[in-house]
Amino acid sequence: MENSFHENRSVGLLLTFIGGMMDSYTYIRYEAFASAQTGNIVLAIIQAYEHQWNMVGKKLLSTLFFFIGILLAKFMIDYFKKKQLHFWRLFLLYFEALVFFLISLHFLQPHPAIITIMIAFTAAIQWVAFDKINGLAYTNLFTTGNLKGVATNLYDYLATKDAGAKTRFFHFLFVVVAFILGVIVSVFFYRWIGAKTVLLIAGLFLYLALSETFFVWRFQREVHLFR
Repeated sequence: MENSFHENRSVGLLLTFIGGMMDSYTYIRYEAFASAQTGNIVLAIIQAYEHQWNMVGKKLLSTLFFFIGILLAKFMIDYFKKKQLHFWRLFLLYFEALVFFLISLHFLQPHPAIITIMIAFTAAIQWVAFDKINGLAYTNLFTTGNLKGVATNLYDYLATKDAGAKTRFFHFLFVVVAFILGVIVSVFFYRWIGAKTVLLIAGLFLYLALSETFFVWRFQREVHLFR
């Protein structure tokens, strides 16, 4: 229990909601995906053929820093596990809130490539660090794999009536719905308040960080009281 706050359903679904917001915001604002690197690679090849080199460079840098973010996240998981520091993911949530606040500042706006890199790097770390809900794998940045989980487990349940397949079906369904809702909210707010939508993303990360900090503090306090 002491190291599983990051597997709470509420945490995973909110991160997936934010993931939908991130991807849609980044594409609308900067014409690159925050995390869907398949899309970035395909678009980069198409734009290279059309000699749109500035667009190609932005997408390839996004993919590169997404890759680097995955490597760093794997290193952090191993490092903090060896140090028996269980709550390092809390600091990651605060870091993400800070990153998206910085992205909202005016001095970065003339540099979309830097912003795209920052988002891709941060998103990659989030993807690796938060990869389970109640022990079940999921993806909080894009929804292809989750959609596969919905379809395959629906089929398994209909074919076998297995209770586990039913549980996994709803698990993936909730994740897919959360991602779609995040995209819808992001598009709506971007049409309403424009680039300031990024502050909503920062605020959601901060809310999640603070609420989970309180959850961990309360749990630790209860543990000490009952010793």
